[in-house]
Amino acid sequence: MIAKRNGGLFRLAFMGLMLFFLGCAAASPRVEYYLLSSLHDSAPATAPKSQGPPLKIALRPISVPDLLDRPHIVLRTGEATVEVSEFRRWGGNLKKEIARVLVENLNFLLRDFPAIAATDDLAMAPDIVLALQVQRFDGRPGGEVSLHALWTLTRAQAAGERLVKESRILVPCETPGFEGFVQAHSRAIALLGREIAAAVRARQPGPASRGSLPPSACGARGHFP
Repeated sequence: MIAKRNGGLFRLAFMGLMLFFLGCAAASPRVEYYLLSSLHDSAPATAPKSQGPPLKIALRPISVPDLLDRPHIVLRTGEATVEVSEFRRWGGNLKKEIARVLVENLNFLLRDFPAIAATDDLAMAPDIVLALQVQRFDGRPGGEVSLHALWTLTRAQAAGERLVKESRILVPCETPGFEGFVQAHSRAIALLGREIAAAVRARQPGPASRGSLPPSACGARGHFP
């Protein structure tokens, strides 16, 4: 009699424990993953302006603050406060995602220059080396995304000839929620790509001028010995 009673209590306790764990599993939010997107256009590419070989641009590994070097998406909650989202994460390494999208955008924006961009592990004998240091890349869903970056264009075959630039970009979120938030991140990288592409185009496009940066690149701020 006592054994049956103990057995019944054990089964009730076991069933209660199982229901508890099932309830916890059902209540746990689902982790969502997001990817950055690049520029695209259905219009056919125009013919290159130059008949010479394409300019080769090598993108060095991108650096980001330690705060951003994680899979979780970082939200800005105040001037000096942030929040790390537990259930909204990047679908890949953020540094590699930025590099992928930036390279795709540069190839799209400079397709008629012509120029070819690639990460430096793929670009062989580049004409220009692009380095990018991200200082800030965050924001708030429904608000805006802030991208602050330092970048340089260095002539690979002429030591010391370097263009140094700083970009501060603010992009409003056009749609609510995290999807609109991530889209704003992508638009910020697109704007950065346009600034870099404009600096590349400032070079003389003729084949004979390959390898020289614009005169403004050799000023007091842009020239390094």
